Amino acid sequence: IAEKRQLALVGAERIGQIPGITLAAAPELSLFAFHLSWRGSSTDEENRATVELLDRVRARGKVMMTGCTVDGRFLARVCILSFRTRADQLDTCVAQVAEETAALLDARGHGPEARG
Repeated sequence: IAEKRQLALVGAERIGQIPGITLAAAPELSLFAFHLSWRGSSTDEENRATVELLDRVRARGKVMMTGCTVDGRFLARVCILSFRTRADQLDTCVAQVAEETAALLDARGHGPEARG
């Protein structure tokens, strides 16, 4: 359990540093939540983009993340529970979230200079 908690802390820190990602819930045991955001976006736009991010990462077939809605805000969630999850799987998760976030924001005309 301690190893999974540590992976969650590291994962939340790393994902929270990705441009365009807002960490919405710090790790509680081994779960944390986040969403996409950019300057001038509405909650609805961010919700749609976060759903799409989740779909894109899951479609790659290497990382399973879940989502939830809290007070009208859709959040992507990472929950590290499996005894098989190690640092290399977390690295894959962070890399895929970063790649898909950049692609989604760039496609919306929100390159690195517009992310906030």
